[in-house]
Amino acid sequence: MEAWLTASPWPGVILWVILYTSDYYLTIYSARGFRGIGHFQFEGSLELTPQFQKEVDALKPVSSLHLTYLVVYSLAIFLIFWITRLASYFHWTYSLFLGMFLLVEVSVHLRHFRNISMIREYQKGGGIEGQISYRKWYTYRVSAHELFAHATLFIVVAVLSFSAFFLGGAIMCFATGLSHLKLARKAKQTVTAPTVVSGNKDAV
Repeated sequence: MEAWLTASPWPGVILWVILYTSDYYLTIYSARGFRGIGHFQFEGSLELTPQFQKEVDALKPVSSLHLTYLVVYSLAIFLIFWITRLASYFHWTYSLFLGMFLLVEVSVHLRHFRNISMIREYQKGGGIEGQISYRKWYTYRVSAHELFAHATLFIVVAVLSFSAFFLGGAIMCFATGLSHLKLARKAKQTVTAPTVVSGNKDAV
């Protein structure tokens, strides 16, 4: 698989576009679903990535910021491909960077699938009662622990298969988890009003 991914920049770019685009729209889908459930309160925004909080809170079907990041990161993959092609260990270095781009998105998609599964189960027959309130710092810490778990899985696969691709995914998941722990500490010092999710969003 890694040989196919590193043969040209196109497989990596195409997979990135698919994953990054579906990430945004699965977030919007989950956001609507949580609002429909009406049992959840989240401190501040439901979105964990600060840059996208306004777009997701507004349930924007098209985000100019998302499109900008999509283009910039796609160009970055092309650039990394051509730069690493000049390196002595081209396949290893490009696989490492591509794993950093793609596998963190796989981790995020697993979270989306879990949320969507919960929403659909509720829509079928209920099962949630009362109000559930999440502090922002708690949500960040849970996200960090999930990312650390995925980083552990990826590093095990990387070691067993000598895969630079999975090593890159482990590095990025671990780094993102550390970032969420930092955001958790910051959020714990700044308490904002809860967002009531009812009748009318998902952490990324």
